[in-house]
Amino acid sequence: MPLGKFGKIAIGWSVITFAGIYAFVLSKNSIEQRRIESMKVRDRMRKSNYGDYEQSERKF
Repeated sequence: MPLGKFGKIAIGWSVITFAGIYAFVLSKNSIEQRRIESMKVRDRMRKSNYGDYEQSERKF
């Protein structure tokens, strides 16, 4: 059974829609991973800044 004109268009739209949603999910996960890594770095910086420090005579 050959596909008609509208069948080919429907298949094309479904492929494009699936590819677009898949690309969106991949980019969302990538952005989320970078955000989590940035938050971890910020948390490590915050935790490393606690403590008592000696007053230095150096002037910057």
